Amino acid sequence: MGTRTRQSAYPDHMAPRVTTVLTAARAGSRVVRYLIRPAGQAARPGLRAPDPWLAPQPPAHPLRHGASLARRALGLGVLLVISVLGALLLVPLLAVLGIGTAYGSHLAAWFLGFTLLLGLLGTVWTFRRASRIITAPREPEVVPPDGTAPNADDEAGLLALWRAGERALPAAPRTALRDTVLATREALRATADDASLGRDAFDARQAAREDLPDLLRTYRAAPRSAATDDLFLGQLRLIERRMQGITHDRQAQQTRALEAQRRYLESKYGEEEE
Repeated sequence: MGTRTRQSAYPDHMAPRVTTVLTAARAGSRVVRYLIRPAGQAARPGLRAPDPWLAPQPPAHPLRHGASLARRALGLGVLLVISVLGALLLVPLLAVLGIGTAYGSHLAAWFLGFTLLLGLLGTVWTFRRASRIITAPREPEVVPPDGTAPNADDEAGLLALWRAGERALPAAPRTALRDTVLATREALRATADDASLGRDAFDARQAAREDLPDLLRTYRAAPRSAATDDLFLGQLRLIERRMQGITHDRQAQQTRALEAQRRYLESKYGEEEE
């Protein structure tokens, strides 16, 4: 019996055409998938992807912005009503006391002076309150990535610190502050499970709670010059190196603990040589 040959599903003259059609279909499918993919910047090799913890805040929702404006307008309206009521009360009283003072009454003169002082204090208070309502900045929504973390409050403070310096600082100090904030965050997370407050955990919390906020406050209050920039950058590098050292030491400890666990399991469950 002769060997049976498997026959193609397509005639010989149709096979090249079918292959060309399938290749074109695959290429068209790739092009379509690429075009409908959401636009985004691909991460380049060797470049660190931006940390989502420091991602820019989305713009405020129009309804929330409108509610803030309505609240300010309502506050100014209440102040206006209080001012009008105070004026309606003080003006007739001042007129009566002024007439009494003109007729030589010492008691009316004392009350007139007290009423004028009271009116002056009320005016100053009203203008200060109105100024605070008008110029009060919108409070940013600072939410740490994990609100249940042991150091959630410290991370929220770090994030608020970064928001404060994100737009107010020049490029070089802003970059240095970002790197130091991230290094401090990693040190906080590395020491979050410490049973006792050791030197590493204390330094990490101290940097987040006091050292970095005080440093940024002092730098922003100082006159802008190359010398102040150098001093600010140098102190940030000191804090960053210390925080990186804490994180590196904790990672090394975890690696040694994992290695010890591996040796223990190998000695316990490893195959015994016969």
